[in-house]
Amino acid sequence: MGAAEAAHKEGLHLYWNAPADDGDVEKQLSEFASCVERGYSGIVFAPDETLASRSIVLDAVSRKIPVAVVDDEFGPPAGPWLSYVSNDESKGARMAAERLATILHGNGSVAIIGINTRSVGGIAREERFEDILAQIAPAIQITYRSFGDTIVTHQQQVAQQIFDAEKVSAIVAMTGVATRGAYYAKLAAKSRTDVLIVGFDQDLLIPIQSGEVDSVVVQDTRSIGQIAIENLSAQRRGEKVKAVTLVSPILLTRQTINTPAITRLWEFTQFAWEQQ
Repeated sequence: MGAAEAAHKEGLHLYWNAPADDGDVEKQLSEFASCVERGYSGIVFAPDETLASRSIVLDAVSRKIPVAVVDDEFGPPAGPWLSYVSNDESKGARMAAERLATILHGNGSVAIIGINTRSVGGIAREERFEDILAQIAPAIQITYRSFGDTIVTHQQQVAQQIFDAEKVSAIVAMTGVATRGAYYAKLAAKSRTDVLIVGFDQDLLIPIQSGEVDSVVVQDTRSIGQIAIENLSAQRRGEKVKAVTLVSPILLTRQTINTPAITRLWEFTQFAWEQQ
């Protein structure tokens, strides 16, 4: 929504597209290449996989097409045609670690699921979370780690095994898919329903309201989209933009669910999309 708001302000028309499957890297790169060939004035790009996406982005910027990479620590340095607008993973990791330390009172064992090895940002998120947790709550032990994918049912199976077998106090789900999977597994669990869930990026509010999920570190996607479009517009005018903009995430809990910082993220039904 932030992208649409900024585009309307800048007098730009937005073309939205993405693969039906979040894990279809080949399709995403094909869509990106198509946008380059069609001569779009700029591209906001959230890469599904870091390494596979670098060459195609560098090709676009070599043609002087502005690209704003969002949600990944991509690698190539920013320049006149390339900028980065990303979720602040360090702040998000600290929010999750501090929340976990609070709800576990500084003790217990934790399973981490959904570790995203396909992106530099995903790896950094998990590493920073572990580092910060070790600093602020050294008595909390991480006893299980699992890599993630883009299939909710797979992540649900992983979480179900933890509920059934692992003696943990909490599950930390590193992606939205893993968070959703952990939630579904908890609904289906016949035991261990006292296991707490702290997630990232998940967009359902009901699990927070009902208590099945304790908290989620959500990205401020509205601000990220707005800044990305503003960067493209400025670069089209030959203006310099900030190389890397980090946008602080927000901790979603039952206590914060009705705060302005959270509710502004869910105003889709009130936005005049037909005017964009």
